Amino acid sequence: MSLRVIIAAVGFVGAIFAPPWVTLACIVLLSLRYRAWEVIILGLATDLIWLPGGPSLHLFPLFTVLSLILVWGLEPLRLQFLE
Repeated sequence: MSLRVIIAAVGFVGAIFAPPWVTLACIVLLSLRYRAWEVIILGLATDLIWLPGGPSLHLFPLFTVLSLILVWGLEPLRLQFLE
């Protein structure tokens, strides 16, 4: 099993059972090392699990937006140092 799969699995299990910082740590680790589409899905899953239900305008999908920023924002850094 690769490290990428292990970190993603810990992130998905952490999204359900662990505090949010565990999921955030997995998102940061995956986005620093890999071109990880799992990060965006993990952020979306975390937001869908933890945001309260019902229509509301003041809810902000923090983990999804943070995941998108990390994956696309760290791409130049990843290309420069890891390849």
